[in-house]
Amino acid sequence: MRLQRRKRSAASCVCAIGLALSFLALLTAVGTGGANAATDLPLTAAIETHADSWAVLPMGQFGSLVNTFWQLLHAAPGSSDWVVVTPEGVADNGGLVAAAGLATASTMVGFLPSQLLRYSPLSVTTDAGRTWSPAFLPGALAARPNGLASGPRDSLAIVGAAVLHRPSNSPTWSRLVTLATLRRFAPQCAAAALDAVAVTSTDAVLVGVACRGRFGLFTASSGKWQLNGATLPGDWRGANTTILRLQAGDTEATALATATREGHQALFALSQTGSGTWQVSAPLSIAADSSVRATAADFGGALSVLVGSKESESVAEITPSGTWVTLPAPPRGALGLAWVRPDMTSSAATSLDAFTVVGGTNLHVFTLPPGGGKWVAAQTLQVPLPYGSSS
Repeated sequence: MRLQRRKRSAASCVCAIGLALSFLALLTAVGTGGANAATDLPLTAAIETHADSWAVLPMGQFGSLVNTFWQLLHAAPGSSDWVVVTPEGVADNGGLVAAAGLATASTMVGFLPSQLLRYSPLSVTTDAGRTWSPAFLPGALAARPNGLASGPRDSLAIVGAAVLHRPSNSPTWSRLVTLATLRRFAPQCAAAALDAVAVTSTDAVLVGVACRGRFGLFTASSGKWQLNGATLPGDWRGANTTILRLQAGDTEATALATATREGHQALFALSQTGSGTWQVSAPLSIAADSSVRATAADFGGALSVLVGSKESESVAEITPSGTWVTLPAPPRGALGLAWVRPDMTSSAATSLDAFTVVGGTNLHVFTLPPGGGKWVAAQTLQVPLPYGSSS
């Protein structure tokens, strides 16, 4: 895709209230905007690896699914700019799911079914999105931010009610575990859906599910699946949970989960060192009229969330074993967040970026420097979109 950019130009702070409302309508239409159920997970997600940062978000005419185009963005060390690297040739109106290996140079992106597309083509890059190779996945990928996972020697994908597995030296996917199997191993969880998958640096598999009364986090040992997610604290015992994000770093795994009970909802961050027990954060309450719009994770285990309603947006972050911190209000109409590495910023420290879209094709990037009190306009991208087509 040809990209026109203005490097670190002073992007005007345009209030995109109407655009934000249209985006909420789109999320309702495709079932990806809320934090109440596994079927409502946000597709707008980002990940930071040892080498770079990746983000997925929609652009275009949000009131029309056929004119909404999901984009894959990449930021590399030594550059403070984001670049659009969406693989070409496949309809991306249904959404994208990206998996960036923390310990490898390989990144995989899956296209969610839309229109006449009934399965999920995959594309793989080993050069930061400059070139892509096609890969086959038998079926439709789940619309989950971590519906794909890439490890040192294995890849995972959620397809329907099964987790599929593919060794790096093979093009063939095979069934690893099903939702029904996890229900048999842990009937107390009453697993309702497969939410997320992750692969650790030692190729151990983590599977997150929608659960009841616990956080649904499974691992396999000697061919047997074990529910090792922690119990819910205090007043949240007995709540229904979903796993929004699941990531395995070098020595620590992190998860972002929702809990819903009697009309109340909250976010929890979980962290696990090695094969130890999961540590659970204090809850971050979410108003009844709000939903999780975007999430971002960095390789050190930090998580950030963008929560919004029709009236306002807010951003919070948490580090492993830390507490929730509310950040300055994001730019109006923010659609996504992403962590950027220290060697990609002028402050030589990890910072957070926020994305807004104006007029469908104008992507604005704002940066919140470490310790900064406000978001600063950082970059503007003009992204040509093929309106009236399906790709």
